[in-house]
Amino acid sequence: MKTKIQIGICLLCLSISACVDTFNAHLPQNSTVLVVEGNIISDSTVVFALSRSFSLDVESLPQDYNRIDAEVSVVGTDGSSFSGIALGSGKYQVAVGTLNKDVSYSLKVVYDGDTYTSDPQYPLETETIGDVTYEQPEEYGDIYIRLSTQSQDAEHYLWSYEEDWEVKAVYRTIYIYDPETDGVIVYKTAPYAHGWCHNESSDIIVGGTGTNVNNSLKNKRLYSIASSDHRVSCYYSTLIKQRKISVGEYEYYQEKVRINEEMGGLFTPQPSELPTNITCSNPEKSAIGYVGVNMNVAECRIFISTNDIQYQMLDDCSIMEDSKKYSSLELYLMGYAIAYRDLGYSWARRSCTDVRYLGATLEKPSFWPDDTH
Repeated sequence: MKTKIQIGICLLCLSISACVDTFNAHLPQNSTVLVVEGNIISDSTVVFALSRSFSLDVESLPQDYNRIDAEVSVVGTDGSSFSGIALGSGKYQVAVGTLNKDVSYSLKVVYDGDTYTSDPQYPLETETIGDVTYEQPEEYGDIYIRLSTQSQDAEHYLWSYEEDWEVKAVYRTIYIYDPETDGVIVYKTAPYAHGWCHNESSDIIVGGTGTNVNNSLKNKRLYSIASSDHRVSCYYSTLIKQRKISVGEYEYYQEKVRINEEMGGLFTPQPSELPTNITCSNPEKSAIGYVGVNMNVAECRIFISTNDIQYQMLDDCSIMEDSKKYSSLELYLMGYAIAYRDLGYSWARRSCTDVRYLGATLEKPSFWPDDTH
């Protein structure tokens, strides 16, 4: 059975899974619903995010929507329990131990005098990813990331990915203007010319093997990158994560995608309907979310060098021609930095000299290859 909550509120970003009793809760205009994000995964430290829904008539995100003081734990039908610790802003971290495939588990949230519980589920085991590849079919066209996998039976999956990419400044300057002293610091080597960026995708990518030959997926397109995107300007890596999900959780994500497309954005005020597998001890209250239970998450990482694709640089990193009309402080406040010195200082946009303005950090990831040139 499956639960649906009829709501006239704005949904927050969810990422959450099994069977539940179906009912339609027609909520009063001033009613709020507990929103739950997160999944139970064996031998993992997982984070559950709790928040409150809010009325359609609000113009912006309420500041207290995620101020949730609760007790969060993962409990098993064998009496096992893993308690969560509060991280702030409605987030709770749970160190989940080794799950037993013959025991069903659920999330338990005690909040505002009521107990919210997800349906007990047996942990699902996820098959390994067969292959992750990339291709650029057209000259200077988009780069497509594709996945292949196979299962013994017809299964449903959710995929997510984490991106890391290396960036290098166009100008490797050793001259750094200091606005506090109105002077120039000269370094031995360019201090901010090389770094790495990181991003965790929020895309919802689901699929199944049921309609395919031998329960396999071949070269499923996960996402694409434009050839002019600075993510592929040097060296790029993506970590693909695959998690097996139940039919109920698959339907949850399918409905979530449909709602997001119809709403035109997560915070567009439109009524919506979304499945859930979370019930409350108080029949007058309800929750949104779908908590899945897994033994593991399969992962596969690939690297893409700009030498193996056709990268099209579109950034304007030209030198400012009339920089002598301004003082150094004025140029700094306008967003420029020293690119090099040649009969005086030449200035360019700061993002062309300092990778931190591209969102990069200077710390190299532990998994990054030593030689990426």
